[in-house]
Amino acid sequence: MSVGDKAKHTAEDAKGKVKEAVGKVSGNERMQAEGQADQAEAHAAHAADKAKDTAKNTGQEAKGKVREVAGAVTDDESAEAKGKAEQLAAKAKQHLNK
Repeated sequence: MSVGDKAKHTAEDAKGKVKEAVGKVSGNERMQAEGQADQAEAHAAHAADKAKDTAKNTGQEAKGKVREVAGAVTDDESAEAKGKAEQLAAKAKQHLNK
């Protein structure tokens, strides 16, 4: 998930919280419900982006493992090192995705 996407989801969530609060204070149940819906939509979009990134990172990690094993089997130290590096990069990206 890009920083822009994360900021967008956070802004949508904040907008929903403001709407909900204004709805509560003014007694406008419709506005309050719209605010809650905006928040739920922002949370769902954020979760979908995280899931997409998790799948992408898992695929990159698997690709790195394949390259590492292939390098080990063929005694290609360069391929083995590249595979390890790909795995570490994918794990780092996944850690940042949390």
